Amino acid sequence: MSKKRLIVCVIGGIIAGFICIMGIKSTGRMELTTPIILSTFGNRILIGFVIGISCWKMNYLLHGALMGLIVTLSASIIIIFDSLSGFWMYTIAGVIYGLLIELCATKLFKAPMT
Repeated sequence: MSKKRLIVCVIGGIIAGFICIMGIKSTGRMELTTPIILSTFGNRILIGFVIGISCWKMNYLLHGALMGLIVTLSASIIIIFDSLSGFWMYTIAGVIYGLLIELCATKLFKAPMT
């Protein structure tokens, strides 16, 4: 595991968390309570952390998307009982964030999986 990769991925997760919270706020469909903010922010940071420590041998883009999906499902599964469209939007966003974190870490910051 590369320390540089872990730092880059966690920072990517922090950025994704801020973007996701702003996205939820801008839609106005859901009230932003403290638990929602912390859960969303924590989930996106966790995506970055998991990508940073994972060393599954596969295509880097598939790796990011899969890690984003697995981590996001742990939080989004509860949304399905409230809003099916919210579940899909949150889950797909997690996949995209995972993909983007992996892409930035591997190509932009030259910190591929080892």
